[in-house]
Amino acid sequence: MGESGAGRADLTVAGWSQQHHGIDPARVPLLTGWLRLVWTLARPLRRVPPLVLTVLGAALAVGAVFVTPWSALVLILAAVLCDALDGAVALLAERSTASGAVADKVADRIADTAFALVIWRCGAPLWLALGAAAISLALEGIRELRRGRALARITVAERPTRAICAVLACVTASWGDWAPTTCAAVWIALGVVGIVQVVRA
Repeated sequence: MGESGAGRADLTVAGWSQQHHGIDPARVPLLTGWLRLVWTLARPLRRVPPLVLTVLGAALAVGAVFVTPWSALVLILAAVLCDALDGAVALLAERSTASGAVADKVADRIADTAFALVIWRCGAPLWLALGAAAISLALEGIRELRRGRALARITVAERPTRAICAVLACVTASWGDWAPTTCAAVWIALGVVGIVQVVRA
């Protein structure tokens, strides 16, 4: 007898936890509901190679740098969805691999940098946007070097935070350069706090 929809959703929540160093989704507000939604959206895509979604997500993020703020907003949201779907499809189709995990990390770093450049395109100074990208790369680099508990440490500067900063920059771009500049500054400030949290893990 096949698994129920709820059973399959529970499976993907558990699978996500395994992919993310044992982090309990219940510890993160709204994450369990998000994972169930992603699982539902992933089911029709089970025949799509997860790597295709990984590459598409990175490409959408890069594309967001070269369009208007409102178009960038749509591309950022689509990139975020692709980033979630590739892991869900991999679980659903039992295609999770070490090479796929590496590709996902590379795509994430590309997307993070692209999101920071979107903030620049919305009006923030380039040096500040590059600083935001650098702080995220530093955070993830320190996490990888320290390994252990650092890999499972949830900080205030995770990828959703970076995406939210980019989204807010797109939404507020018409308010003046101060708004995207604030988004970049908040990204950097949270990134510094995140590094401290990882170091202390």
